[in-house]
Amino acid sequence: MSKKIHSTLWVLLLIAFYSTLFAQTGITFDKYKTNAEVQKALLSLQEKSPSRTAIHQIAQSPGGEPINVLEIGKELKNVPAIFVGANFEGKTPLSTEGALYLAKMLLDSVRYTQNVKWFILPLPNPDATVGYFSKVKWERTVNDFEVNDDKDDQINEDGPDDLNGDGWITQMRVEDPEGTFIVSDKDPRIMVKADPSKGERGKYKIYPEGIDNDGDGEINEDGPGGINVGINFPHLFKSNLKETGLWPGQAPEVYGIMKFVYSHPEILMAYTLGTSDFCMATPRVGRKGGANMESIKVPARFASRLGVDPEKTFTMAEVVELFKSSMPSRPGREMTAETIIDMLGLGAAVNPMEEDLKFYSDFSDKYKAYLKARGCSTDRMVADPDKDGSFELWAYYHLGVPSFSMNLFTPPVKPAEPRTRESFQRDPTSRTVVTDDKDKNIMAYIDNKLKGEGFVKWQPFNHPSLGKVEIGGIVPFVTSTPPPTKIDSLCKAQLPWLLTLSTKLPDLHLMKEVVTDLGAGVYRLEFFVENKGVLPYPTAMGSRNKQPAPVILILEGENLEFLEGYKRTPLGDFGGNQVRKITFTIKTDKKTILEAHIESVTFNPEVKQIKIGG
Repeated sequence: MSKKIHSTLWVLLLIAFYSTLFAQTGITFDKYKTNAEVQKALLSLQEKSPSRTAIHQIAQSPGGEPINVLEIGKELKNVPAIFVGANFEGKTPLSTEGALYLAKMLLDSVRYTQNVKWFILPLPNPDATVGYFSKVKWERTVNDFEVNDDKDDQINEDGPDDLNGDGWITQMRVEDPEGTFIVSDKDPRIMVKADPSKGERGKYKIYPEGIDNDGDGEINEDGPGGINVGINFPHLFKSNLKETGLWPGQAPEVYGIMKFVYSHPEILMAYTLGTSDFCMATPRVGRKGGANMESIKVPARFASRLGVDPEKTFTMAEVVELFKSSMPSRPGREMTAETIIDMLGLGAAVNPMEEDLKFYSDFSDKYKAYLKARGCSTDRMVADPDKDGSFELWAYYHLGVPSFSMNLFTPPVKPAEPRTRESFQRDPTSRTVVTDDKDKNIMAYIDNKLKGEGFVKWQPFNHPSLGKVEIGGIVPFVTSTPPPTKIDSLCKAQLPWLLTLSTKLPDLHLMKEVVTDLGAGVYRLEFFVENKGVLPYPTAMGSRNKQPAPVILILEGENLEFLEGYKRTPLGDFGGNQVRKITFTIKTDKKTILEAHIESVTFNPEVKQIKIGG
């Protein structure tokens, strides 16, 4: 039986097992849960497996809600860990359900929890979730941190208003000569930006539904709450945006998450359940602001040593060769592009490293094949791109670990067409392009699957400050939150892929050793260290940032003189399924037992005992 067939059968059996098991346990997935219900579910999971689990309160939201992490595998030592965070922006309740669903799967698993610890955070932004559970629904993304958005003497005085009393906060359109929107010629319900290059002139202005509560001439500019937890992390943090906060980690939820993660250096992988999807497509590339690798000037302090003109420019490949010829590599400090970037201080990284994109692309292809094998269509709307200041970017760029995100639901689209040059320019991360545009696909989903209930027809309204307006549009949560009856099937179909990814973690071991007696009490020791895992340790980004902590090969024993090598030797970078030889020359005048072991907070500290001397 081929490995592919065996793997598919295992996943199908796993899914069938969980279907039966979930029906027998107390936690159900037939409705979206409030934070109180989420915390109750976490407590229930912990009480069912007290020896294996623990609950850690890592923060309290400004609204007084607990932020709790469920640890699975608290009894495990010297094993890698995976951190799972969901619904950071508070507007994708399906993601929270997915995190709890994954936790249940893990607690009933042996294969995926035997040698891996898990930390699961199902709801880091509970304050924002009131937007879904309140009587009037609106896509709120900020916590209850008090921020004076409009810089007056009042706080939270001008939020959205349900003017037509339908229970949704939608949009208002008003005719205005300075408007930038027009009615779509594809569907009169849709508003689109006017394109002057096509001879189009804007006719409407668009506002969120509401009035000028504080009389300052603006509408809904200072609503409840203040900081979006989902974009308050350090990488590419934007302090000039309304919801980001003044500095990274200003939100107590984010500070608590970062403190918890940094106190667990065994975390070697991160999953995000939310709006982006690194499982379906590779992380975004093409951001501006990174170092120009095609035109590098070598600083004067290095140029004289390398014998080059400090005013001349080189490509990265040329600079690497210059350093290799002048400064030979040593264990743990190979001359790579990442090393050079660090040495020369070429600026912050804003795009994924080329080597890392290889495994992201490979896993993306395998995920699509996995979905097709399960009968799941991959013809879906493209997920939102990763956002500056997000958890998934922070995990990859700052922690240096593989960071995968999964969007559990986007509306379906018509079958995809082959790529064209025009479609590639629109979305270079996708291999296919859907036949219709985003809004038209959403409307088709509303009409065909929701029987039209996801759209409020435009109706006239006499606005107190804008005059005659029309209220209507796509209702909140339509594109991210399917009916509760879909929770179980969506989670069951997609989440096992994250379990599969967990088997790809790096796994470093001492493979074997070779001892050669060179005479006169001198010995050559060759240690072969292997990475049994598919993923590298660290990632190329981790190598650049010196994260996670290095793995050290330590040799100990009495009466040892090191002629070649060091007592503590950093192992450096390991590719997936790679073996590396580390060589030492040691002299001893007496019989002794040399002990070799790997020092790491993550990998098993296995010890090899070697008799030499005498």
